[in-house]
Amino acid sequence: GGALPPVVVLPLHAASAPAEGAAVPEAARAALHRVLAVVQEWVADDRFAGSRLAVVTRGAVATAAGQETDLVHAPVWGLLRSAQTESPDRIVLIDLDRDDRDGRDGKDSDKADEARHLARALDSGEPQLALREGELLVPRLARTAPPQDGGAAPGWGDGTVLVTGATGALGAVLARHLVRQHGVRHLLLVSRRGANAPGSAELSAELAGSGAEVTVAACDVADRDQVAALLGTVPAEHPLTGVVHTAGVLDDTTVSSLTPERLDAVLRPKTDAAWHLHELTRDLDLSAFVLYSSVAGLLGTAGQANYAAGNTFLDALAAHRRALGLPGTSLAWGLWAEASALSGHLSDADLRRLARSGLRPLSTDDAMELFDAAPGTGEALLAVTRLDSAALRASGEAPPALLRGLVRTAPKRAASLSAGAGSGPGLAERLAAARPADRDVMLTDLVRGRVAAVLGHPDPTEIAPGRALQELGFDSLTAVELRNQLAAETGLRLPTTIAFDQPTPGALATYLRERLAVDEMTADEPLLAELARLRPAVEAAAGDADAHGRIVTRLRELLDAADAVGRPAPAEDDTTRDLDAATDEELFALLDERE
Repeated sequence: GGALPPVVVLPLHAASAPAEGAAVPEAARAALHRVLAVVQEWVADDRFAGSRLAVVTRGAVATAAGQETDLVHAPVWGLLRSAQTESPDRIVLIDLDRDDRDGRDGKDSDKADEARHLARALDSGEPQLALREGELLVPRLARTAPPQDGGAAPGWGDGTVLVTGATGALGAVLARHLVRQHGVRHLLLVSRRGANAPGSAELSAELAGSGAEVTVAACDVADRDQVAALLGTVPAEHPLTGVVHTAGVLDDTTVSSLTPERLDAVLRPKTDAAWHLHELTRDLDLSAFVLYSSVAGLLGTAGQANYAAGNTFLDALAAHRRALGLPGTSLAWGLWAEASALSGHLSDADLRRLARSGLRPLSTDDAMELFDAAPGTGEALLAVTRLDSAALRASGEAPPALLRGLVRTAPKRAASLSAGAGSGPGLAERLAAARPADRDVMLTDLVRGRVAAVLGHPDPTEIAPGRALQELGFDSLTAVELRNQLAAETGLRLPTTIAFDQPTPGALATYLRERLAVDEMTADEPLLAELARLRPAVEAAAGDADAHGRIVTRLRELLDAADAVGRPAPAEDDTTRDLDAATDEELFALLDERE
């Protein structure tokens, strides 16, 4: 019944031995189910609104080359990065050193040290951190380039290269590239429908015309037995030399609406398939093992928690393979210009929204050039994306923590962002100072402006207050973005489904007015609030005598002006009437006072 603490810690203990065996994907799904249930309760319960949930893992992220990773809990980071995007400032991710104690039976001194480090991490204001030997590390993307000599690019050789998701748009692009640019002559192209997939026959004929021997196979790569049978068909004279896993599916929804079934349906083609390919080929002499991941797992795309979780598993698996001395590269792709099952659903509004977030589409040629360059960097994980830093700065939003090393907000803008509502009269103050009849107009204009910004409409006046938000093009992702913008503007805790609960901009404005419960404000309150806001700036200038003098002079001028305005002059008609009605004695008394 008492007040909740400001921080609640949820520890997730790593296994004491490196994860191996067919049960790894199943264990990862079970961990995700547990965390999903906790987070859903956390964001839904108003009692937790003023507290942060600190989720603590051990060794779930690699902070240096060759580090072993906890594959069971690595996907939790992807899931919770999306939860952080959907519910800002509610969740913190902290990864501790991995050791053999799993955090439960260590010495008291070790536990005390960890408690101090956790406190430092929580005080840092960073949403994601790793603690390594007492040092706090934060994730930041950095630009990289392959060595001038091209580095150690894989030799695809005369063996067989297996490509999953091969009959999809991205898989087909890769198959053509491997044949035309790398001289691959033996391809095993795999998809769920195999030769029955649309375009499969045409792709096979095209590749055969370029001199390649192509086998198209139907296989559910999330099924271990089917993968084992598939690998058994590879001819001994052309053994498997490369694996590229491009398969994946989407089923977007918010964390609050995500079910374990929808989570698993997106995970299996990623996690289970990649793990089976890893285990069943780890004893083969592969020159390349490439995983098609996504920046959704790194940036935590709203509405894609399941997809983000699956991709962070791939990222961790690449690091895991490197730690075992095996080839492994995870390519976290950004947006492709090439339409695919993963991007074909995007509308023009979606593309405009992504452009504002700094993510620009990669051309197919650029993507394949980066595919070739990636192995030469020596990195297990690479974010392969076209980033428009100017668009990010122009958006007026603080960049995601992961991008802060690449996109630096101008100092003046950063100050205004950190100032928040303190940089001027807040919405509640503006509403309170307005006439009651004007408040609905102000809130409707606010909602229309935010709706236009989220959907990429240049003119908010084109957003009709009575038009349904879903007709305008809102989905689960844009609904979350609208909720976050309105929550930041109003200071209210709003549901992620607000764009569906309140069907029109007008209804949403009415809902906000009722929630804000604006109190009437006296005429002097806005000015007094503004003066209170200026006081720290005046005090800060005290060390500069010249500046302080100019400020004092200006304040005195304002005071004199206020005093003059505030001293009401008697109306001429009233004065005339008073003098006309005065007696002689009263007139002489007035003259005596003036002398």
